Amino acid sequence: MPDKLGILTLDPAGQQDYFEQIAQYSQKYDVELYLFSPLEVIPGTQMAKGLKFNAPDGEWKEGAFPIPDCLYDRCFYGEDQFSKDAKKIVSWLKERMDITFLGYGLPNKGILYDRLKFDSRISPYLPETVKATGSDDVLRELNKYLSVILKPANGAHGYAVYSLEKRNDAITVKTTKNGNLVSKDFISLDTFESWLLTLLSKHNFLIQAKLGNTDQKNRPFDLRVFLQKDRNGHWREVARGIRTGVENGILTNMSAGAEVSTFETWQRQTPYFNHAYIEQEIADLMKQLPLALEEAFHPLFELGVDIIIAHDQSIWILDINSKPGRKMIGLLYPEKLGQMYEAPLAYCRFLQETAIGKEGSSQTAPAGK
Repeated sequence: MPDKLGILTLDPAGQQDYFEQIAQYSQKYDVELYLFSPLEVIPGTQMAKGLKFNAPDGEWKEGAFPIPDCLYDRCFYGEDQFSKDAKKIVSWLKERMDITFLGYGLPNKGILYDRLKFDSRISPYLPETVKATGSDDVLRELNKYLSVILKPANGAHGYAVYSLEKRNDAITVKTTKNGNLVSKDFISLDTFESWLLTLLSKHNFLIQAKLGNTDQKNRPFDLRVFLQKDRNGHWREVARGIRTGVENGILTNMSAGAEVSTFETWQRQTPYFNHAYIEQEIADLMKQLPLALEEAFHPLFELGVDIIIAHDQSIWILDINSKPGRKMIGLLYPEKLGQMYEAPLAYCRFLQETAIGKEGSSQTAPAGK
């Protein structure tokens, strides 16, 4: 009897290329593949409406089906009610004892920091992070470091990230909007505080000192490392690459116009760094980080880890994403895409064969959304 894997997405009709590629390998692993939105779970039942991949003819068929007992969460949420409702249903599914997720995700950046800062394996790589509960917190950190980053605790893709820099009595604020760098100078502290209070009312922000991750052209850069569990449930590094933002910018996200290059190319371009030391530090961190995260939170399947390599060669964790994108890998290492498409199917088989995860209850869907 084939295993069943359901992919959760807010837009099943969109049929992203990633899902299409996974589907092409489903028959190889004897896995029935389903695609549905959490909002299409039928209230009061154990059924969902969505798409099932019919391997013989390579087509997706609409219909209703029992919720698969193995799920792959690829939902990306916004601030709209649609997203909030979907998130509640996914949380409910994760609580069910008869369903196993490939990965259970990670909490927001603030919770991540608060837990990991007590782990001696990881804490040396964490930049000090302070919650912006009010303007006093921001001003205190700005006076202390003169240059800080404000970012939402729940942010992703560089959304609502601000650079604050204090020079003499002026404060310069930079952010990226619609792919363009926007800058504003505040001469009056009162005017800045008024602007800041409005900003802080929109999101829960975190404050970090700037870490000096710019190249010789004053472009911000970071290292993205993609980790994934293999068919035996072991963590493996799939690929790594350098993301370089625009000159004088603040973001290294590809959605903000960043360029990508191989780690080896960056090494050749920076002979003044001690690359043997940096490689060993990164290798040690990548060995310990997934284990620390799973011990602190829940089982995971894949991670995108963003690392800052500062001017002084110190290594810092910038961000950890449990739903990483694959665009960089497609550009730098297209030959590795096949194994990435197979990985969810292979890991689903591993979970089923080893009975890892939760067993037991058979709860029905809530009565309403």
